[in-house]
Amino acid sequence: MFEQKFLRLDGFTKAERIGMTACVSEAITRAGGWITDFHLYSNILTCINFEVPIANLDKLAAFLQETGLHLSQESLEQLMPANDSRLKEKELVGTLQITFVHNEPDLLREVPAVPG
Repeated sequence: MFEQKFLRLDGFTKAERIGMTACVSEAITRAGGWITDFHLYSNILTCINFEVPIANLDKLAAFLQETGLHLSQESLEQLMPANDSRLKEKELVGTLQITFVHNEPDLLREVPAVPG
């Protein structure tokens, strides 16, 4: 019997952060998935939570690689399609952690003063 697994994907890139994030978002959508949440950690890391149909894991792998994101070997292994025909209509929940390799300083945000 198949246990629903949780995808834990990770990769890195030297590409510009905002552009790469948009490309990855489009890749997930093109694979029939949808983004459920995301977290930004300065300009160093982005973590995207998503869901994707199990039947489309191979598409997700291809579309993510087209963006230029370098996925880890463990991530690529998780994206191998399932052979069980009963799983074709199920979805997987996952996260994609993208590390941005650059020499820029941390992204600083101005915090507004709270009166009182």
